[in-house]
Amino acid sequence: MQGKNKHIEKVMLAVRKPFHWNTALFIGLAGFLSGIIIPTILLFVVYILYIPELPNPEQLEEYQPPLVSRMYSSDGVLLAEFAGEKRIWVSIDDVSPWFIKALIATEDRRFFEHWGIDPLRIAGAMIANLKAGEIVQGGSTITQQLSKNLFLTPQKVLVRKIKEALTSIRLEHKYSKYELLELYINQNYMGKGCYGVQSAAQTFFGKNASELGPAESALLVGLLRAPSYYLRKPERAIRRRNLVLNIMAKSDFMNDECKIEPEQLDSLKSVPFSLQEQIKAKGWKAPYFVDFVRRELADIYGEDWLYTQGVTIYTTLDYHLNKATAETLRARLHQMQRKIQVTHHDDDPEYTEVVFDSTIGDTVRKWKELNGGVFAIENESGRILVFVGGKDFDKNQFNRITQAVRQPGSAFKPFVYTAAIDNGWQPSDLIEDTPGIWPMAGRKVWRPHNYDHKYLGKITLREALQKSRNLATIRLCEQVGPANVIKYAHRLGITTPLDPVLSIAIGSSGVKLWDMVVAYSVFPNLGVKVKPIYIDKIVNRDGTVIYQGKTQKEEILCRGTAYVVTSMLKSVIEHGTGYAARMFGFMHPAGGKTGTTDEYSDAWFIGFTKLYTAGVCVGYNDLTPIGEGMTGSRAALPTWTKLMLNLYPKSPTEKDKFDVPYDEVVFLTIFMKSGLLATQRCPKMNEVFLRRNYIPDEYCPLSHTEEDSTEQQDFRRIGPDSRDSIPPANIDQINKKQQRKGGL
Repeated sequence: MQGKNKHIEKVMLAVRKPFHWNTALFIGLAGFLSGIIIPTILLFVVYILYIPELPNPEQLEEYQPPLVSRMYSSDGVLLAEFAGEKRIWVSIDDVSPWFIKALIATEDRRFFEHWGIDPLRIAGAMIANLKAGEIVQGGSTITQQLSKNLFLTPQKVLVRKIKEALTSIRLEHKYSKYELLELYINQNYMGKGCYGVQSAAQTFFGKNASELGPAESALLVGLLRAPSYYLRKPERAIRRRNLVLNIMAKSDFMNDECKIEPEQLDSLKSVPFSLQEQIKAKGWKAPYFVDFVRRELADIYGEDWLYTQGVTIYTTLDYHLNKATAETLRARLHQMQRKIQVTHHDDDPEYTEVVFDSTIGDTVRKWKELNGGVFAIENESGRILVFVGGKDFDKNQFNRITQAVRQPGSAFKPFVYTAAIDNGWQPSDLIEDTPGIWPMAGRKVWRPHNYDHKYLGKITLREALQKSRNLATIRLCEQVGPANVIKYAHRLGITTPLDPVLSIAIGSSGVKLWDMVVAYSVFPNLGVKVKPIYIDKIVNRDGTVIYQGKTQKEEILCRGTAYVVTSMLKSVIEHGTGYAARMFGFMHPAGGKTGTTDEYSDAWFIGFTKLYTAGVCVGYNDLTPIGEGMTGSRAALPTWTKLMLNLYPKSPTEKDKFDVPYDEVVFLTIFMKSGLLATQRCPKMNEVFLRRNYIPDEYCPLSHTEEDSTEQQDFRRIGPDSRDSIPPANIDQINKKQQRKGGL
């Protein structure tokens, strides 16, 4: 023990040696050199060594961080957001002062005083870490964190820290504090895919960054250190938020407008953690349309463009109309599905299928799902108004407007009649609706039949289309030529391959709903084909319009032919297979055509008014029959009619009537049985004729009496003949003459 005491005494004596000025001066000089001069020299040497490897701060002049792109409907509804990094740039002037206070007080309280690095903060962090025996506190300033995020890697190595410090000094020299702070609040990751305070505020709290309160600001700033760690467990986030609130309450920064009183602090800490309720996946609205536009933009600009450029896309879609139409389609499909499930057993192999159920780890049998699509455009502009590509996008992303190729059935027939009218036929010409047999390859024969298995003999083209007579249309196609019909179909807008066989007349080749709607819109457009457009404009992050949607038109059919076919398709709705539209209450002038394929596997209705054209297609994905009697008028027309009633909430007016090209067509009153101009004695029928084709110029000779044996004679023309058409002047004279005789 004595040895120990002597040793201690020696140490004590050494400490008590008398003061010497030389020694003090030496120690002071050494401290100055080691504390100021040497670090400065070392810093200069390090700077010289690493300057070639440092990033150029001027890169920030052209820095454009990935921003969230947004897509809107024409009625102002946000349809979707796209972001690899969900970032919405916001000016520092549009950020809540509470957030600024929380950020500065917690992350860098001497931010407005230092020059990029904070020696006092670094020293304090070193002491705290030494005491704890581990890294518990960081010494990086906001500028250093920005340097790391923008230019460097997150690796915790000495070289990176040196570069980080030097880059921060250069940034502070180049940019103002406010510019650096604005970059920081928009750059940092804040959890759940959100980058920057504006994106986080909208995602977590459903508000803008300017509206954040003290508790919300404290939570967001608290997340900066490790977003995923705190968001996984609410109690962690609450503890971190309350710690930041304590720091804010003690800080004098911005106390003139953001001061937290002691009694206010306790209430802020007691605010419940409601973040999880706000973080819910927001799916796309009108998802089939959004996905279609996304794919189109990817083809034009590249796959990553939409997720990085922060553009705003203003589309043509009417969201509320689209939503109502989707609901109508789903309701109608549900009705038909229920009928099928009631009339068939749940193990029927035709209407059920075996699928693997991951929840039980085994296969189960479930009902097949009936599906469909609805597509509507504005005739004049081509703007897409409705785009419902299926019943449920989450279950099946297959787009029945642009991807599905289905047989249209009788909905294809207008192309046959278009080819006929444009090549000399008139609506009043006769065609045979009688049974027929046509040879096929391999010594087979084709025996088509009408839907009702009945035949009407000689009927007019108008009646044949109005009543959707298969045999009459096939015979007309035979005379016009299948190749000629296909030429017209492609000219009108059909893009899929079509087989040049007689069965094309009744829709044996597959088509797309998109193409059918485009083709039908040519008729009310008087021969003008309009390419559908889906974007009104695209605005970049700076507010500059970089794309403007433009209507593209092409005249592909003479106005007279288009109007005559329009008139014939009007008859389908007025008196034919589309009459159910009138029964459902839609009374506006309209034309259209139903379509039903063999075994009822597909049901169509394509129709138009003066302003709009829309199409509906219903069927199973694997062509399973929809059910006995499920024609286009029963399965598809109700959805089309409801869409039109939504488009036309008011009663029809004169403005709703189709435009008539009087220079190319003429209206005459004829006697239906003879096909000749009607006299005062004749039962009259009004008919439209294409001026350039043959027009009747003789009056009906029948007396319409019981003794008149000539009534059995057939004066009507069957198809175009070699006679020249009547000059326009003579047609007008006939019109006036008929009026004098009480005809028209």
